[in-house]
Amino acid sequence: MARDKKTDVGAIGRTIKTKDEYLPTNKKSKSKPKEKRWIAVIARNKSGELGVVRLTTENQPNTTKLKGYNKGNGKTTYFKHFVEIKDADGKPIKIDGVRFVENDSKYDLNNRQVAKVRDTVLNHSRQATENKKKIAALKNGDKKKKQD
Repeated sequence: MARDKKTDVGAIGRTIKTKDEYLPTNKKSKSKPKEKRWIAVIARNKSGELGVVRLTTENQPNTTKLKGYNKGNGKTTYFKHFVEIKDADGKPIKIDGVRFVENDSKYDLNNRQVAKVRDTVLNHSRQATENKKKIAALKNGDKKKKQD
């Protein structure tokens, strides 16, 4: 049975609102954390844990333009080349309605956009090896829970 993406919590392609303070920080970054950050789900496991990439409207190093997608503000959107599977506290990223809140389904990425993001972060970025390890750890998280 196919899942209905509109009601599927944490569906791949769904966008989520959060604050930068809830995501792992880059110690070298000079910019101050943003109050509102959109992230896109590119992977998930059966436990509802998510693999996400940050979205931005600024063309920076290690970002790629997300063709055919504009955030709610109508600006050109880019995605960062870093996959995140844990929050700032080292816990799995899950939609909780407080720190990680789903956007309306009209802001979802389509399948082609998700495929482009996944291909870029897993195969065509400097962080590709690290990103692949994170996605593998996310997928393996289900197996570890079954053994416990």
